[in-house]
Amino acid sequence: MTEELDLTAQDSDAGSEEVVLTPAELIEKLEQAWMNEKFAPDLLESKPEIIECVMEQLDHMEENLKRAKKGDLKVSIHRMEMERIRYVLSSYLRCRLMKV
Repeated sequence: MTEELDLTAQDSDAGSEEVVLTPAELIEKLEQAWMNEKFAPDLLESKPEIIECVMEQLDHMEENLKRAKKGDLKVSIHRMEMERIRYVLSSYLRCRLMKV
């Protein structure tokens, strides 16, 4: 999981700028957005670029796990990590929906 992901963020002055994040940095940004949304009284600005990149990363991880050996401990650990990421993403989206 050392590949880097392109994250395109919209900048109001200059159109768009591209930020390259590692998967760990991407998950950190998702967790930060989740915590901010969870504890803010009002609906915060949406982070569609983070959501899209996380969903793509989860799809990529799922494809990799399909090719892995079945009894391997690494597969179980990766599946747990994927479920954790899915939980954070779902919770973030649920929190936003409740505020709408």
